[in-house]
Amino acid sequence: MPRGYRDAASEGNVTMSAGADRLRPEWTSLPLVLRARIMDAIGGRFVRDEPAQSGFSASYAGVVTTTRGKAFVKACARDWHPDSLHFLRAEMQVLATMPATIAPAVRGEIDEAVGAALVLEAIDGHHPGSPWSADDLHSIATTLSILSSTRAPLGLAGAADSMLPDFTRWEQIARDERLLAGLPDAVRSRMSDLLRIERDFPAVVDGDVILHDDVRADNILISDGRARFVDWPNARRGAPWVDLPCLLPSIEASGGPSCAEAWPLFEEHGAPPVHDMLPVISGFASYLWFAQAQPEIPLLPGLRTFQRAQALPALG
Repeated sequence: MPRGYRDAASEGNVTMSAGADRLRPEWTSLPLVLRARIMDAIGGRFVRDEPAQSGFSASYAGVVTTTRGKAFVKACARDWHPDSLHFLRAEMQVLATMPATIAPAVRGEIDEAVGAALVLEAIDGHHPGSPWSADDLHSIATTLSILSSTRAPLGLAGAADSMLPDFTRWEQIARDERLLAGLPDAVRSRMSDLLRIERDFPAVVDGDVILHDDVRADNILISDGRARFVDWPNARRGAPWVDLPCLLPSIEASGGPSCAEAWPLFEEHGAPPVHDMLPVISGFASYLWFAQAQPEIPLLPGLRTFQRAQALPALG
């Protein structure tokens, strides 16, 4: 049965995991033809692979080392998880146009009958958050500032349409006795305000810059003080700084500063005042609260716990 946050909280503190509670497919499980094409893109003979187990995808992901160098590879066979294959192809289209200042460089794209693969620059960096530091937050804020002035590629879906109805769930929550009862009292008592704010969401997110739409610690690599964002299948076209309200709850949930404490640091880099982004903050909170109560996705166990851990900071 779906659970409200109070039910989860009664079990003790929820630790936010950066990935699903299962192992990704192994390198050797990829079709031989697909592996051969990946090797052609990297060059040299295969030496080893170092799989990455974080993230919510059923694709293979890892650093593949050859006698010529190394690359980060994401690959999915045709008969694996259809959504993962779709997201991989979507990411290919986005990264083909992205500047190297904010995303890894593309070394190869493969899309054939047996499956698809994306071969990327292997960034030698660290994920922030162990622990969170002011330097890392400033690095992330700098990249978000660049992102917020980078025009979106042609053909990318607009946030004003593509983020609906996921980010406008308050009306559904208000009609669901279980979801409504689980809300903190201070939020439940302001439902009429939330419903009013929700109407402004499409106008506030409308714009022409690129949005990553999934910025969190395991999708950030920091090298030499510069943050670059990875994993771009959810990218959209929208207003500057829409990514910020969606990032801060994950920082708080993973032991970093609270959303309220962190926001002024990002304002130093050009982020708008909190009040200007209230429809986005409210919209993301509605998405998390609604999503965390949905049935678990069999191929992505742990996703609902991940969403639940961010829901309370977002509601706050």
